[in-house]
Amino acid sequence: MQGKIADFSIPDIFQLVSSQGKSGSLAISGNERVTVFLFSEGRIVDVQPDRRESKSLLGTMLRDAGYLADSELKRFLSYQGTGGKKIGEILVEKGKVSKEVIGRYLALQVKECLFDVLTLREGEYRFEGFAVRPAAWGGEPIRPDVLLMEGMQFLDEYPRFRGIFPSGDFRVARKGGERVDPYVLSEEERVLWKALDFSGDPDRVYRKACLTGFEGIKGLAALLQRGLIEVSAAEPGGRVDPARRLRDEIAFRRRFDTIRMALWGAAAAAAAVWVCRGLLSQGALRTFTAWVDFF
Repeated sequence: MQGKIADFSIPDIFQLVSSQGKSGSLAISGNERVTVFLFSEGRIVDVQPDRRESKSLLGTMLRDAGYLADSELKRFLSYQGTGGKKIGEILVEKGKVSKEVIGRYLALQVKECLFDVLTLREGEYRFEGFAVRPAAWGGEPIRPDVLLMEGMQFLDEYPRFRGIFPSGDFRVARKGGERVDPYVLSEEERVLWKALDFSGDPDRVYRKACLTGFEGIKGLAALLQRGLIEVSAAEPGGRVDPARRLRDEIAFRRRFDTIRMALWGAAAAAAAVWVCRGLLSQGALRTFTAWVDFF
C-alpha cells in the first residue's frame, strides 16, 4: 500500500491500518524527512524519526530531560554499533533509565512524531506488512484513534495558545515569592511548575515534564493566566532566528484547516463504521425483525 498524501490523507491511512489490525511499517515522507511508524496488530509500538531531526530521537529527548549527560549519551550510543540494539533497550539493560521512564518517553516520541506528520500537505506514504513484536523493554502499544483525536485538538488549539507567547524563542520562569497549592493546578500545570526548576528553556521544560509541545504550551498559558510565571523574549544569538521561526509558524497555521477537515472526515468515517456494525449485528437484526412482526 503506497501513494500520495494529497490523495489519501494521513488520518485515513492510520485509520485503515488500525481498523484492519495490520502489522508492519508505515513510512511517511515529506518536507525532506521520513518518519516510520511500526504497527503490531493495528497498534503503534514504536516510531523511527528522521535522524536529521535529532530533537525527536529518544536519546536526545532523555538528555534534554536531564536523564543523561552528553558524554553518557555518546557512550551509550557507541554500544549500538556492536550489538545493534536500540538506545532504549541499552539504557534499561545498563540500569541507567527505568523501563517505566523509557515507556513514557517512547509514547511521547510517538505522539510528537504523529503531530508532526499531521501538518504535512504534500508527501508520500508506504506501508509494508510483516510481523512486528512489541519490545519487552518498551511501553504499551498505542491506539492510533486515540492519538488522532489528540491530533485534532492539537491542530485546533495550538495556534491560539502559541500566539499568547512571543514569536520565536522565549524564556519562562517562576515569579519570585509565589506560593502555589498544587491541588488547584491541573496535572499538566503541576508537572510544568515543578519542571521550571530545571530550565528556563520551554523546550527543555516540556521534555522534563514529559509533555508534547502542545501540552506544554497549553500548560504554560494556564500558569501565565494564573500570574505564576514570567515570560520574556530570548536574547539575540539564540538557537533559531525569530524571523524564520515566525515564517515557519505562519506556514504551519495555514496547513491546519486542510488537515483538520481530513481528521474530522476520518472521525466521521470511523463513527459510521461503528454504527453500521452495530446495526448489522445479529442482536440488532433480531430486534428489527421482531419489531416488524409486531406491527
